[in-house]
Amino acid sequence: MNDFVLEIGVENLPASYIEPAMAQLKGAMETLLETSRLDCDEVAVAGTMRRLVVTVLGLAERQSASVELVTGPPAAKAFDDAGKLTPAGEGFARSRGIPADKLELIKTPKGEYVGVRRSLPRRKTTAIMREELGAIVVGLRFPKSMKWEESGARFARPVRWLLALYGTTPIRFTFAGVSSGTKTWLRPWMKGESAVVRSAASYHKTIARLGIVLDPRKRRSEILRLAERAAARQGLSIVEDRELIDELCFMVENPRALAGEFPDSYLDLPADVITTAMRSHQRYIALTTAGGKLAPGFVTFTDGPVSGAAEVRRGNERVLKARLADALFYWREDLKRGIDGLADELDRIVFIDGLGTIGEKSRRMDRLARAISRNIPSAEGIDDALISRASRLAKADLASEMIKDGKEFTKLQGVIGSHYARASGEDRQVVTAIREHYHPRTPSAPLPRGALGTVIGIADRIDSICGCFLAGFKPTGSQDPYALRRTANGLIRLIDRESAVRLDELITDAFAAYGESGVTDDDGSARADVIDFMKARAEGYLREHNVPYDVANAVVPVSWTRPGQALRRGQEIARLRGDIVFERLITGVKRVGNILPVEERILGEDWASIARAVIDGGELRPGVSYSRDSFEDEEERRLDAALREALPALESAEDGQRFREVLERLSGLADPIDQYFDGVLVNCEDRALRDNRIRFLSVVYALFGRYADFSRIVDEGAD
Repeated sequence: MNDFVLEIGVENLPASYIEPAMAQLKGAMETLLETSRLDCDEVAVAGTMRRLVVTVLGLAERQSASVELVTGPPAAKAFDDAGKLTPAGEGFARSRGIPADKLELIKTPKGEYVGVRRSLPRRKTTAIMREELGAIVVGLRFPKSMKWEESGARFARPVRWLLALYGTTPIRFTFAGVSSGTKTWLRPWMKGESAVVRSAASYHKTIARLGIVLDPRKRRSEILRLAERAAARQGLSIVEDRELIDELCFMVENPRALAGEFPDSYLDLPADVITTAMRSHQRYIALTTAGGKLAPGFVTFTDGPVSGAAEVRRGNERVLKARLADALFYWREDLKRGIDGLADELDRIVFIDGLGTIGEKSRRMDRLARAISRNIPSAEGIDDALISRASRLAKADLASEMIKDGKEFTKLQGVIGSHYARASGEDRQVVTAIREHYHPRTPSAPLPRGALGTVIGIADRIDSICGCFLAGFKPTGSQDPYALRRTANGLIRLIDRESAVRLDELITDAFAAYGESGVTDDDGSARADVIDFMKARAEGYLREHNVPYDVANAVVPVSWTRPGQALRRGQEIARLRGDIVFERLITGVKRVGNILPVEERILGEDWASIARAVIDGGELRPGVSYSRDSFEDEEERRLDAALREALPALESAEDGQRFREVLERLSGLADPIDQYFDGVLVNCEDRALRDNRIRFLSVVYALFGRYADFSRIVDEGAD
């Protein structure tokens, strides 16, 4: 056994490409080893912006032994009554190049067949690697790839060298005009910065001698250690920023810290602005004093030692100072206009072509947010005047110099607005809402803590979604120019915790608000498309929370309007899978559905209608009611009585959001449903009796269909 190493040397890869490429490289190598019958001890990967590396420890020199079983025709066709080979048997032996006496009888589930066992050849590892390494490199995928030479090969960045060794044996292959060898490089464009690797086992030592920290985990720890040490020398601490540290980890191979500073006068700017200026382009780490205040200093990194470190530091300081000078200019100019002055300018900024201005959007948000607040208990103490003020100012910073012209500061929408609102003496709740109505900005980001920010955030998102669909900008395939999927996902997270807010009502109100400004959905197609879009987002939300696909498919059609409710229903159904009584219930509901015409399978019916049909003997829907006086069998009466007895407890459990109790009480109907089908002939000769039984079962189905479309649940279980 020997070790193996493959290194793909490239021009600087984008930091975000490297970890996914490492995962692909590891998976591809493991698949190759498994399919090629090559045993090993371990497969490991590493990566920097200039190299992707996979190493295989303890890799066998040859394929493992294996016997192949090849079956031919059935024994009855391969031998005649005298036990001699038939032409079919002889043809099989001849096609496999084996003597007839080497054939065996093989027992299979389908009977006896003739066959042969033969040992597969054990090819050398080096031969297999020569054939397959090129395919591994070709198979790596990136968000964006490029071509740079005549062969037309594609990769994230130009490949400049390839190294492949099994033990001390070079593995020769070619990709994009580059032939593999035994040389690695620190920087391929610098003379004297290369080294010959004598063996796969010595690869890591050779890399370390070049000053490269190959392991991303060690490199990240080293960056953090050096940054903290550089800060401590000044009596300061670094600002925690995991995302920035992770990015730096894939921007340098040999991290060296460099401390710098900027004039105290720039501390007049909000800390968010300063830290954004540092990290957006320069990737500087911000520093704080012992009291937690931002300090006029930073830590940055170079890739390896640099000559003239003082001049490099001054260069970094000059760049940051220029950016902060711009920010301070924007800040002062915006403060002169004040938050109301900025808001006044929103009527001159187009929202989306055909949908008016940002000012009009703010007024629609006001109307929507006031309606939403009446359904959110935590918003009871917020009056309409406060909502109107927050809606007017929420987008004011879009008219600011900081956001319009600040480039790297555009991501601070809402944050900048809250600073301007505070400087103008706005109510504390309004200041917080301006910042928080953009939350959550990412799938894992926190939600707004205040009710005012929540209602403004919901109104903002539903207005944008419905508006874009009205303007014909709905997402298609991979195209989503207005990030509506992300907007919808954020909306669903916001209303998850607000069970009284319904998506269908939000959509109706949003279209009505557009209609008042003359943008109408004449044929209803935009509204239908929004509903389908939000149903898909709700289903995706359940899947993200590990609800099995079939359970999500069952729950979403019934309760997509309340995604939080749909999620909790789905989770409880998934937890009850495998419970014998519950599985019997699902089978029973499916039996009910199978006997009903499609139009009688009612889903998502309201409680009042169900209670009217079951308790009062009224109509569930026009033409859908049943008569107890027409029951002839005891099993009919027993199921009807079980429904009437269960209904109050079911309604109470649902009102209390106790969905496990709901499902357990529904499961209690499994016995009377089974007994009903054992004892009652639904499709009997008597038409009046048959119709009454069909209508009764339609009501039974509607009770279950209020919670989920159980017909969509796969009997065998989750995926």
